[in-house]
Amino acid sequence: MTNEINFLGEIMFFTQNDKRSFQRMELELPIEITKGTLIIKGICKDLSSTGMLITFTDTTLQAGDEVHIKLDTEDERFPPLDADATLLRVDPQDIGFSAAVNFLTIK
Repeated sequence: MTNEINFLGEIMFFTQNDKRSFQRMELELPIEITKGTLIIKGICKDLSSTGMLITFTDTTLQAGDEVHIKLDTEDERFPPLDADATLLRVDPQDIGFSAAVNFLTIK
């Protein structure tokens, strides 16, 4: 099942993977990742009710890190996401890194 929504000039797809319990939305939206006093810009690649896949170029984030993530859609139909999370894994990519994120609390 795939539905398409125009979202701030970006495309957002709703996808269902048979191995996952939760529906995931494929995105391409900017996020702000905070670890202590360090603020890192990144991109949310997909989002579910339990976590997200993100990309970033900073080399200081590692698996197991607890971070704070903000995703502001700037669209009144979709409230901003403000969450404390754990990085489950961090994988090198051609440019930068990707990380699987598990939400601890969503505010």
